[in-house]
Amino acid sequence: MLPVRTRTQTPAAVAATYSQHDQMSLERQPYEELCSNIRARPIGWVGYQRAGTITADEVERIKAIDKVSPEKRVELVSQDSAGYAKLFLGDGGAEKGILGRIGASRDGGDIIQYILVLMGDLLENKDIPQFAQALLAVPKPFTRLLPLLSHTDVNVPVFTSRVLTTLLSVSLNTAQGEPSEHIQEALPTYLSYLATLIKSNDTYLQDVGVQSYVTLFRSGYARITFWNSGAEGLDPLIAILQTAARGSASSGSANSGSTNLGGLIQGGVGLQLLYHVLLVVWELTFEEVIAEEIHPKYDLIPTLTLIIRSALKEKIARISTAILYNLATKSPSVNLSPLLVSNSLPLLQSTSQRFTSDPDLTADLTYLIETLENYQRSQTTFDEYAAEVRSGHLRWSPPHKNTDFWKKNARRIVEEGQGELMKALATALSGGAAASTPDAKTVLAVAAHDVGVLVREVPEKRKVWEQLGVKARVMELIGDTDASVRYEALTAVRGFLEHAFS
Repeated sequence: MLPVRTRTQTPAAVAATYSQHDQMSLERQPYEELCSNIRARPIGWVGYQRAGTITADEVERIKAIDKVSPEKRVELVSQDSAGYAKLFLGDGGAEKGILGRIGASRDGGDIIQYILVLMGDLLENKDIPQFAQALLAVPKPFTRLLPLLSHTDVNVPVFTSRVLTTLLSVSLNTAQGEPSEHIQEALPTYLSYLATLIKSNDTYLQDVGVQSYVTLFRSGYARITFWNSGAEGLDPLIAILQTAARGSASSGSANSGSTNLGGLIQGGVGLQLLYHVLLVVWELTFEEVIAEEIHPKYDLIPTLTLIIRSALKEKIARISTAILYNLATKSPSVNLSPLLVSNSLPLLQSTSQRFTSDPDLTADLTYLIETLENYQRSQTTFDEYAAEVRSGHLRWSPPHKNTDFWKKNARRIVEEGQGELMKALATALSGGAAASTPDAKTVLAVAAHDVGVLVREVPEKRKVWEQLGVKARVMELIGDTDASVRYEALTAVRGFLEHAFS
């Protein structure tokens, strides 16, 4: 069960609480096994020393903290954090440190791996927080680390990522005011590297990248920097969510199976990866500008509702609902209407009955249900219809088959916003936002139906429909594979023919 979330906590504090609590018994076996092998592997220190790759003093200092008890290691590094920081990263000047000196060479690959794993272990040891500060005190500390992200040894970039994530996170969350110039330069470069991991086909690398985001995005500065980087970072994350949503919906239930990491699959996406991607999006939506723009840009709300509907685990439903909560509270003017249009209210009501053990999920569901019920009561039938058409996610909601609705509102629909709703219907007929969703055929059928009604009710707008390409499109749809689409398209074409000379 999650710790109870109070509404007075800052976004960073809430995000840190969730992130620390919810590592979901992290399946890092490949990574941890690799690190264990590196720690246990003997290194020919004497040979490297004779070759001039590493000095006798450096070997002595490394061996002093190598095969010793954790307590002894903490004691030695605590006593000389600055010395060990200089050993690894140099002094920012002529002294390059082990990584700066060996990192660009083809020799000493096992030394680089070992040093990076050792640094990661020391950084994650909560008993020596001064080690991270000592590394950050080195002038331009990231200039020794960032080049290693393109190292030819496939493991070196991953080990480097562990070090960079921790160092950047510590720096961002302890900075007073604006982050240092070095952080501002390093962060976009590192975020760009993480985006390449998410785009890979390797689930292990994808999860390494996503978990790095989870740690970094406890910082508001990191969240905004990521958002301002544009499509490079967010597009692959949204693609993962859309894959999970489409897969779950098309199968009629959540798929199950195993990934190359082991574990469950939902909609073709590993449950661990899906959870961590949702966690990243949840952290991002603490920023008002992101909560305002992310749904219009990515049509996020229908994706989340599909994921909730097919959730294999309560924590998937919980974090998806928490994103909806952020969207509704941070930018209600933008997000309440698409929440209602996506038919999320009955889904949230059923989810509140399905999952009852988590107080945070219950609290978020209760808030969303009450808010949407109140919002729905404030909307006229025309408001609801217009919001549905604008969303592109048309369904057979009551207005479409209501004769009185069309008699009262047909002219207003075609005149609203200088033909805004006519253009939205034309977009829906061409595919639009719902083109790749399981409801695509329903959208086409409803749009064709509405066009047919509007042509008959307001025949003088027939030419406008033709200019929008709607007449040609409904004629194409007469040959569609779906019977409902064919019927509605044929009815719409009849409307055009009946008023051909109007």
